[in-house]
Amino acid sequence: MFRLGWQVFRTRLPELVSDRDRRRLVLVASIVAPVVTVGLLVVAALTEGITVVGVVVALLFGVAAGGFATVFCRIGPKGWAIPPVPAIGWRTQEAVARYYGRNPPAVAPEHRDIVLQSIAVHRDPVVRTTLQSSFLLGSWVFGLLGALVLGLTGSTAHGPVFLYAPVWPLIAGGYGVIGFRTLGRQEQLRVEASALPPVPPVPPKRGRPGGPSGSKLALPGE
Repeated sequence: MFRLGWQVFRTRLPELVSDRDRRRLVLVASIVAPVVTVGLLVVAALTEGITVVGVVVALLFGVAAGGFATVFCRIGPKGWAIPPVPAIGWRTQEAVARYYGRNPPAVAPEHRDIVLQSIAVHRDPVVRTTLQSSFLLGSWVFGLLGALVLGLTGSTAHGPVFLYAPVWPLIAGGYGVIGFRTLGRQEQLRVEASALPPVPPVPPKRGRPGGPSGSKLALPGE
């Protein structure tokens, strides 16, 4: 599932994130990371003095800050959002949601069109959000490494940072993992639903809306 999601992510990403957006991500990270690193080294020099451990920790937190800053960069068209899907009944919504759960049932023929339409609408926003979550996850990894170095060496400088690092997984790790699984499941559903024959539309009822049903012939005396 995750391997298939990674393949979809890697295929769609070049079409969704332009070269300009990639250059912006690199530029922001390359500015924020050195600034934070130098700032931490200045603080260390004014407190405990610059040590090898302090330099390593400053570099780790600098890289973490650079990855965190990229989350605030726009990686898609201005104002992009998930387009609305035509309204469907709550029973259909529950049936479609079951396709993404554990031990999902086979796609029913009557759900073919709504499944394909939902995938086409939601796939690209999932790719973009998964990319941002990946930056957050990498930021957390470097921040946690820096906090562990501080904790293992017993340094008191920048100690409060250790309290912030464990909070980052709540922001970072969740959707990054879920996003790859969602992309993989979407691709499986797309292949399964595409193999089903299209369901012909229900013919509209004859007559005027709200008009009486049954025979339109009048009986004697009516």
